[in-house]
Amino acid sequence: MTADARPTPVVRATPYGDILAFLASVLIILIYSQAWAAPMTGYGVRSADFLRNGFYPAYGLALGLFLIRPGTALKALAGSPLLILLLLLTTASVAWSIMPDVTLRRVLALVFTTLGGVALAARWRWATLTEILATSMAVLMVASLFLGALMPDWGRMHELFPGAWRGLWLEKNALGENMGLAAICMAAAAVMVPQRRRLWLVCAAIASALVILSTSKTGLVVLILSFASMGFVGLVQAGPKRAIVGTWLAIVFFCAALLIVATRSDLIFDLLGKDATLTGRTEIWSGILHQMQQRPWTGFGYGVVWDDASPGGAKAWIAHEAKFSAAHAHSGWLEVYLALGIPGVILLAAWMIEMWGRALWAAYARPSGWLLMPMMTAYTLTMLTESITMNWHNIRWVLFVALALKAVIGDQDAPARVIPVRARTRRTRQTPA
Repeated sequence: MTADARPTPVVRATPYGDILAFLASVLIILIYSQAWAAPMTGYGVRSADFLRNGFYPAYGLALGLFLIRPGTALKALAGSPLLILLLLLTTASVAWSIMPDVTLRRVLALVFTTLGGVALAARWRWATLTEILATSMAVLMVASLFLGALMPDWGRMHELFPGAWRGLWLEKNALGENMGLAAICMAAAAVMVPQRRRLWLVCAAIASALVILSTSKTGLVVLILSFASMGFVGLVQAGPKRAIVGTWLAIVFFCAALLIVATRSDLIFDLLGKDATLTGRTEIWSGILHQMQQRPWTGFGYGVVWDDASPGGAKAWIAHEAKFSAAHAHSGWLEVYLALGIPGVILLAAWMIEMWGRALWAAYARPSGWLLMPMMTAYTLTMLTESITMNWHNIRWVLFVALALKAVIGDQDAPARVIPVRARTRRTRQTPA
């Protein structure tokens, strides 16, 4: 066979349907990031009432992705009974809500937001899902970098924390939290998709730099600890001996952290640049706990406490105790407690324990551990001081549901393979010399 007659490998092109599904998935994440809200309102200058209509496209895209693989999606839901129970309890809260019509409307929004996470988990393999997250966050990163560098009137804060970068969001902490998520997803993509490793490592470095430029100390601490959890994954997956060392180091670090929190909490406050009230959060939490003495087993209904304008309502009493009016509980746990009572907190705690078990198993035995462990670390730490749990139209809830359900069902199909096709050739006859 001559050199020109060698078999030629032919790479199967990506189907147009997969390309459209990829773009739809990216768009779902971009919509739920709410990064478009601040620029469209002139960063709070204009009314934001019209923004709720901007989420309807995400509903339709999620439903379309769900219908592509309904069997896999239903399998994922069936394997997540705690999520189903949380959604049922949320729906039932319409019956005892202080504002039933508002609760009903927001329950529907939560269901469609959750559907986005279900659809992402059912449609994609781990590696592709990681790149979808990284691609979506890269779009937000580039836009925030552009605004901060070239349009500082929009991209940076002026009155509060002047000079701090905020990018596409109203305030700096939102940029810090979202770019922390971006750096995690990009670093995971660099490991799980090695053919684009350099690209994702560069993007992760830029996203980390934006966390620093935001001056969000909480976001920076969460990012550092999330990267530390990725280091743990790398150590325990490097072999049995290193797994033992990594496990021992993790236990020592965890115990030391608990000891510092219990005995020298002032060091934590100094590190975060906050006072002992966590910028007024503890007063809000105290007010919430006092109000929940009225309804410990039911709560006040899903998504209504902070819209209750009545002078004798729970929000008014919380504001009275905190000495200012808060927009949310500044705690994922207390937000669920306010809405659903003790049963909601129990269900959420059980689901978090289950998810941590799956994340730890993946850290030792699965490539998905590179994404699951740091994302669980970031989510668990952030929900201590921010209301990011079971929120309608919220990117963190979409991502949490997607990762939780993906951890349940795993990769359902074999990865796409390059199919070599042998070119038809004719042997050239050798004439005798």
